[in-house]
Amino acid sequence: MQTSSHKGPEDKVPMPSAFQEPMTAPRHMQDGSTAVAEQMETINLSDDPYVQRPISICVHLTSEERGALISLLKEFRDVFAWSYQEMLGLNPNLVSHTLNI
Repeated sequence: MQTSSHKGPEDKVPMPSAFQEPMTAPRHMQDGSTAVAEQMETINLSDDPYVQRPISICVHLTSEERGALISLLKEFRDVFAWSYQEMLGLNPNLVSHTLNI
């Protein structure tokens, strides 16, 4: 039994082309308006109450989402840096400033 590799027109999936005309941006993006800022709350990722490791999360999360997000952030808190000293490999010329007086 042979099967044909020919597909009918109903099987064709339109593929985006790199040469297509760009789409027009929605009107609200053209008028120069600013983005809407979400309300945020700051939480401390440190287990030590004397050490601050602040990070901001949205206040509109459900309690389940908030708990899961905080748990995930605490699990991976070692990937965040709160000082330049924690940013290994960072060129000091990018983050330091000198005054020639």
